[in-house]
Amino acid sequence: MNNAIITGFEPFDNSSRNPSWLAVNALPNQIGSFNLTRVQLPVSFNSAFARLEMTIAACQPDLVICTGLAGERSGISIERVAINVADARIPDNDGHQPVDRIIDYSAPNAYFTCLPSRAIIERISQAGLPATISDSAGTYVCNQVMFQLLHLIANQHPLMMGGFIHVPATPEMLTAEAGTPGMPLSDITRALQIAIETCSDHIESGSWKGTKRRIIEYSPEWPQAFAKISSRLQTSLGELALRIDHIGSTSVPGLAAKDVIDIQISVNALDNRLFTAMTAMGYSRSEIAVCDHIPPGMSSNPLDWQKWFFRAPAGQRATNTHIRIVGRANQRYPLLFRDFLRAHPDYAKTYGELKKRLAANIANSSMYPDVKDPAVDLIYYAAEKWASATGWQQNSPG
Repeated sequence: MNNAIITGFEPFDNSSRNPSWLAVNALPNQIGSFNLTRVQLPVSFNSAFARLEMTIAACQPDLVICTGLAGERSGISIERVAINVADARIPDNDGHQPVDRIIDYSAPNAYFTCLPSRAIIERISQAGLPATISDSAGTYVCNQVMFQLLHLIANQHPLMMGGFIHVPATPEMLTAEAGTPGMPLSDITRALQIAIETCSDHIESGSWKGTKRRIIEYSPEWPQAFAKISSRLQTSLGELALRIDHIGSTSVPGLAAKDVIDIQISVNALDNRLFTAMTAMGYSRSEIAVCDHIPPGMSSNPLDWQKWFFRAPAGQRATNTHIRIVGRANQRYPLLFRDFLRAHPDYAKTYGELKKRLAANIANSSMYPDVKDPAVDLIYYAAEKWASATGWQQNSPG
């Protein structure tokens, strides 16, 4: 059996109950492949994570899910991101009320959850319970605990899965004027059990690889996978897609890469017709990844680096789908970069070795692009010189 820590918070803000802890305390001792350790955390900026960290050190869990109350919400919320800010609307239970305070100056601005959020949402919804993905864990103790947990995972426990789930108030906690009906405690408990079962299945199936980037040797399956997905995209998008290209490391023969197909769709505009067509296929758009890294010395016009980023539909192999406007700097960049590496195997081999070493030595995968991007820019500058010397142009899609 694996070990899991599930936490809830004590009551706060003059309330006598907190459904996050009541639901956690009602969970069975074993769920899926996990033995559960339940922990009630204080609503305290100073001591909440200290208690969790002490429990992690004692239990060495494979999974940590923290839960908290979001009283204004009507269903279960799987938090997508925690930010490096503590800004309290009300004092915590110690009377402490930080304002615009950085949680950890050594940490990045944000961390994304390690939980299989979409799979959890789908299973909870299939059980007839309301659930969504949330893009804001707030700036109170909940967000701080989530941020510190993910920072710990990134730097010390890269194989540990973790994240945060907000639960709504129960009906008896709400007044007649409340804008939400609340959620019965038994339903909250059932939803948390489903979330844990989903995480168990994710780990047992081998789908969970940890927070470190995993770079593997080139696979001839990658262009075949792209061709199949590209064909489906072109059929559905029709004239909206001016060209669909295989980009990124999986598009370069012999180059080591993570097992995720990068796809670029070039369009005339990022508009509602395009969004509707993509979501109709099951793709989900990121509200965070809306622009590309700007290389030093290139256009500083934000429009030149604007994009839409879509995650793959459920059940499809892992892809990153970037939609960029044709003719802009960020639409040209990946095509030239790809073609240059295809024409220069030595550059590709060296770049692949760099990626392997970064992946092996950077525990925090969210910092991987920050370290890699300057090296990519160096190669791109060489690619621009090559393009000028050879008269390179964007050829047929592929």
